[in-house]
Amino acid sequence: MNLMHAREWISFEEMNLLLCDKEDKEIKSWLLEEGPITERIKSNGDFELELVKDKVDFVRDDEKIFLGNIGGKIKVREVFLRENNKPKVWARSCIPLKTIKGGLSSLGELGNKPLGDILFEKDVFKKKDVLYSLFRGEFLKHYWGRKIKYLVNDLPFSVMEVFLIEYIQFKDSIHE
Repeated sequence: MNLMHAREWISFEEMNLLLCDKEDKEIKSWLLEEGPITERIKSNGDFELELVKDKVDFVRDDEKIFLGNIGGKIKVREVFLRENNKPKVWARSCIPLKTIKGGLSSLGELGNKPLGDILFEKDVFKKKDVLYSLFRGEFLKHYWGRKIKYLVNDLPFSVMEVFLIEYIQFKDSIHE
């Protein structure tokens, strides 16, 4: 997916200040969703996962820093989560091979299964950090997303989700 950051990653407090209008209720509910995104999509219609990438690949410096500068190779998994055949979420997971080997091997064997199938069923995952950002897509559309760092056996991996709900409530602070 061709998405560019429209602003830096921000904290919950900063996001909460930006998304304080009634019109922001829907996107905010997605950003603050505590359960599996796949279950939320399934409750509204037909769910489909489209696997875009699942391999050891290049990881940006900001992703490495978010993971705590863990060394070694990193598996990148990108998927579209679809609701009634329409893309609803674009997700990118960065899973260091050290985390797969020393944390939980099934993280490296997801294939076409949603990450949420194991993320919310096992008690071995600890949510560590959550940040939020605004993204610019094609035709100058804007979307909100979040990235979460999890630990499994004290080894990190990250999940970034961009919610493909067009954000049209522009505020001066967004265009920094």
